[in-house]
Amino acid sequence: MAAQEPSPPSSMENNKPGFPKKILANKLEDKHLCNCCQNILRRPFQAQCGHRFCFYCFNRTVGSGPQKCNACIKEDIFEEPTSILVQGCAFPDNAARREVENLPAVCFNEGCSWKGSIKDYELSHEGKCEFMILPCPLCKELIRLNEKERHNERECPERTLNCKYCKEPFHFKNIKVSEPMMRSYVDHIKFCSKFRTPCRYHVVGCDMSVSTDKEKIHDHERACAHEHLNLLLHYIMGMKVRLEGLSVGAALELQLHSEKTKVADLGRRCQELEVKAGTFEDVVCVLNREVERFATTTEASNRQHRLDQDKIEALSNKVRQLERQVGVKDLTVAEMEGRLREMSATTFDGVFIWRISDFTKKRQDAIAGRAPAMFSPAFYTSKYGYKMCLRIYLNGDGTGRGTHLSLFFVVMRGMNDALLKWSFNQKVTLMLLDQSNREHIIDAFRPDITSSSFQRPVSEMNIASGCPLFCPLSKLEGKNSYIRDDTIFIKAIVDLTGL
Repeated sequence: MAAQEPSPPSSMENNKPGFPKKILANKLEDKHLCNCCQNILRRPFQAQCGHRFCFYCFNRTVGSGPQKCNACIKEDIFEEPTSILVQGCAFPDNAARREVENLPAVCFNEGCSWKGSIKDYELSHEGKCEFMILPCPLCKELIRLNEKERHNERECPERTLNCKYCKEPFHFKNIKVSEPMMRSYVDHIKFCSKFRTPCRYHVVGCDMSVSTDKEKIHDHERACAHEHLNLLLHYIMGMKVRLEGLSVGAALELQLHSEKTKVADLGRRCQELEVKAGTFEDVVCVLNREVERFATTTEASNRQHRLDQDKIEALSNKVRQLERQVGVKDLTVAEMEGRLREMSATTFDGVFIWRISDFTKKRQDAIAGRAPAMFSPAFYTSKYGYKMCLRIYLNGDGTGRGTHLSLFFVVMRGMNDALLKWSFNQKVTLMLLDQSNREHIIDAFRPDITSSSFQRPVSEMNIASGCPLFCPLSKLEGKNSYIRDDTIFIKAIVDLTGL
């Protein structure tokens, strides 16, 4: 039988609570949650009441003594002693553990594309993600794990600079903001006791380097006085050999003294220049670090700017999408308002009065051919009866074009047509109302039951049938009682006898 695979050490050794819910790639199920911390179970233990807890959460709960199971109380199934949590009453739920460890997981740190199982996450990624955000232990600034080293060396305002000779620490923050500290740092670099400089007898052959401390220089010169004298003697003897060809002894001695003076002077100048060069090197190093920090800050600002631009673009797209949705909803609302107006004008007793306002404008549209015909809202013989409407031509139609107002009756397809008797055979009376109630224009007809206009509709509405010569247009010209306030009223009456 195969040996059981060892458990990841991090869970048991570190005693961590549950995994954060954000790492789960699929839909979260309640059975995978700890009933204490409400996160994904880590090392699940099952209590005797059946509820599961993280190993860490269970031990923390019962650490101060027996406790009531909050999950049992919440589910209203609490009973003693089963719902009492005590040390030793829970056992490792290995089945639930294997199920949780095999769930697909993703890293929730921004910028990280890691994917795997929860077990892989616990073993190889948790606490090690390069994109994990951590506080700097010195300045407390939040930084990514993969930027920690660069931050500590170049960016942290609380970092320390060490003398490259003696390693004495100097706080960068104090050097940057305090001029005395800057001078102290520069002076230390210049006169550091560990700084090594060539012996001043190097011009005659001494190859030793000594500290800038005066006592150590004197100690070296006292200890090596014999060697220095030999080197100086050899140097002078060499000079004498080179000067043997000169005839004037006094001139030779004078020139030799002058050369010695120049050599000593050059030695001193070389030492001073070397010290200054070391100081300048340290100052340049500090300035280079500042330039690098500024470049890094600029790069971060540019990166943040690009992220902000992307967010602005995404928000702009969202606004445009919402505007389109609002436009669609406005159209829907307008359509619903139209239907509401139509329903408010609907009648269910076979009698319908159609008010047509702006008559002059609408008649001009009919004459120009822009809107030759108009349909009325629908009306019914009863709530579940025939559905009908009127159709009017304000400049006439067919034989009445240009001379009469034409009015027609239209049978429409209704929701309850299957329950009605066909053909439609009810008498229809059409009226143009005299608004002085003296002389209405009336026409009536009984449907021809053989006409397709009165059969059960197979489309939205049947062919209109009615009176092309309903009313001479001459009656509507000049002063008349049919048009008041640029409005006319059409009345339709359907005889309900037999229905």
